[in-house]
Amino acid sequence: MKKSIFWRLGSLLIVALLSGCGSTGDLSRGELGILPSSPEKGTLFSYYEAKARSKWQGNWTKILDMTGVSWNDTRTATLIDDQFVVMAAHYTRPSDVPVMFHDRSGQPVERYIVQVRSLAPMADVAVGKLNLPVPASIKRYAFAPMSEVKKGRAVLVTDQTKTVSVHQIQAYQNRMVMLGFVPDIDPIYRRNLIVGDSGNPGRWLRCADARRSHGALD
Repeated sequence: MKKSIFWRLGSLLIVALLSGCGSTGDLSRGELGILPSSPEKGTLFSYYEAKARSKWQGNWTKILDMTGVSWNDTRTATLIDDQFVVMAAHYTRPSDVPVMFHDRSGQPVERYIVQVRSLAPMADVAVGKLNLPVPASIKRYAFAPMSEVKKGRAVLVTDQTKTVSVHQIQAYQNRMVMLGFVPDIDPIYRRNLIVGDSGNPGRWLRCADARRSHGALD
């Protein structure tokens, strides 16, 4: 049975992944063009240690720069500036829990949230200030303009299992985005988002900019 998932803008943070797609794949298919010919689960890490070196997976997700997402807690924080992250306002990370990032080589970067400002009720979004700026090796993400929120557009969604799944926009109204599964896509790319996935960013690609980043993990 086809399922749809409703998220307040901010619960599923919609950001543009500027370094999203490489020079391989069918870019005319947008986000779906980066998927391999043989279906493969979008696991991000071969192994993950919050405060130690980790190893990014060598599958199709390696052309996605996910270094700006902090994975060590389900209360996900996503970097939008040198010293600021965004989270779901109803699910913010407390100040005593580290915000761990891992660069492309897997080296950890540790920060802490020292101040939080909620944008609720306007949106279920909170902005957190980190105790120190992060190095340039960690990706910053830009919020996508609402003009790019279009019905049928594929969205790459991460979750608390450190996996990328693929959904599409079914509707947008009253600050609500309705996501559903992409028709005819292999079930391996689908996931029913659950409690604990809030705050994980949804992404789409700007391929003209992204071509320059291909091979960064090779």
